[in-house]
Formats: sequence, C-alpha cells, structure tokens
Amino acid sequence: MKEPFVSNVPWSAERPRVLVVCCSDGRFHAPITDFVDHEVSDRADLVALPGGPAVVDPWNSSFDEARVFSSSLALFEAHHELREAWLLAHEGCSYYKLRHPTATPAELEARQIADLRRASHLLRERASKLDVRLVFVRVVAGRVTFTTVADEA
Repeated sequence: MKEPFVSNVPWSAERPRVLVVCCSDGRFHAPITDFVDHEVSDRADLVALPGGPAVVDPWNSSFDEARVFSSSLALFEAHHELREAWLLAHEGCSYYKLRHPTATPAELEARQIADLRRASHLLRERASKLDVRLVFVRVVAGRVTFTTVADEA
C-alpha cells in the first residue's frame, strides 16, 4: 500500500478573507496559483469551474450554475468574512467558445470583459463591502500575463 502524501505546507486555522473565481482550465492552474500566491493572498478561497466568473450572472451561465455559486458565496460570507473577490477570465476559454461559436477571438474577449464587469456589479450589489478586482489572463510569447481590468460599472 502506498504511503499517504504529507504536504510540506504548514496548516493554518485562520480563514481566508479573499475569494478567487476562475476557470477550471487545467492549462492555467499553475500560473493562476503563482499569481494568487504572489499578487493576491498566500491563502485564498478558490472557486474554479468552466467559464469562471461567468457563473456569477445567471444570464451568462445558467440558473443552476448561478444558484450553486450563490450558495457557495453565502457560505464564504457567513464563515470566512470575505473582504476581497478576484474574478479572473482567460483568453481562449472553451466555455465562451461553446456559448458564442460565431464570435471572433476579439469579440469573445470583449464579451468576457463585459461579463467580468457585470459580475463585479452583481457581487457588489450582494456584498457592498467586498472589494472586487477584475483580471484578464492572456498567453503572450509563451508566458501567462495577468492584466487588471478597469471596473467601469
């Protein structure tokens, strides 16, 4: 029988105060973890699912997906005293390609950025004290780049 894996990362019972919502695309896992660890928080709650922040708005995802996210957010609000939420969308997202099959890459990016802003607005309506940050993720010359998106909501 194989021995259990034991992490070298020490345990902390302190609850995270930051939520990161991102796409579950495995190509971006390591770069997103790197970004979160260095730019966001050394410990953040993470919600990763296809389309990432699209799930905040039932009109951009589905009512079932939005309901699951809403229930998760209620738990985080009640038990984690969230102060910040980071919404990350990435270029080439299959979730968006499937929902908008005739859109060009530029149109998809514009749609994703508009959806980030809408998700921010919805989150702030629900939790007015939440500081919401928006980020668009691109691959540039083989490196993953994280660009802040202005919240014009």
